[in-house]
Amino acid sequence: MACVIVALAGPQRVEVVRETSPEGKGIVLAVDLSTSMLAEDMDGESRLNVARRAAVRFAERRPYDELTLVGFGGQAFTRIPPTSDANLIVAGVESLEVELVRNGTDISGAILTSIHRLLESEREARVIILLTDGAHNAAGVLPLATARAAATMGIRIYSISLVSSGEASGMVRVVGRQNQNSTDVETVLSGVSALTGGRYFRAGSAFALDSIYLEIDRIEAPTRGVVEFETRQPKRVWFLALALLLMGMMAALRGSRWGVVP
Repeated sequence: MACVIVALAGPQRVEVVRETSPEGKGIVLAVDLSTSMLAEDMDGESRLNVARRAAVRFAERRPYDELTLVGFGGQAFTRIPPTSDANLIVAGVESLEVELVRNGTDISGAILTSIHRLLESEREARVIILLTDGAHNAAGVLPLATARAAATMGIRIYSISLVSSGEASGMVRVVGRQNQNSTDVETVLSGVSALTGGRYFRAGSAFALDSIYLEIDRIEAPTRGVVEFETRQPKRVWFLALALLLMGMMAALRGSRWGVVP
């Protein structure tokens, strides 16, 4: 048994285990809450209802991300701060109403608020999905300037213009200003996305909006990260197992015809 006792004090055997696991991203859902979102021109439903339902489905498909919900109209606000609990985001989206914010469309404010929240996230990949049905009409910093700020921080912006089929090729109603051509609206949103490495989309129906979120889901799929951790197993365990095996063999021999008779 002396050898066993010595083995008990022996060194440890260290194994490095490498495993791959999905790495989520920091994503902000920024949803327009201007009064024009109440227009019921999405297959008989309001734009807001369609936007809420699509955002809920997107959130439910992103279990590895840290999600944030931002609402904006004439100003922007954080509805749900960064969280990995998709249920909180779903509840927040379902509670979005136009009454939560004064009327208008402050796209710059929505981007700046989203940037601020993403900087709180520990996730390295950061994304803003901005949905609006109108043009920026707030005073102050222009959307392209805020997009440049996002780009310097590595934040991608996916912008979605939610318009009815009639507005898709005509004029977009803009609160507080004269009607603005939809081409001008698209120029701003596509510019915001292009500056940050994102993409611009236009949705004219609930089905189109769902398809857009599915496409963003595909583009921003979780990456596979390698996680390393060490396992330490004392070498004495192996010596002890060997000693027990030898002791068992000795006991068996004693009871056999080749064993030693006491």
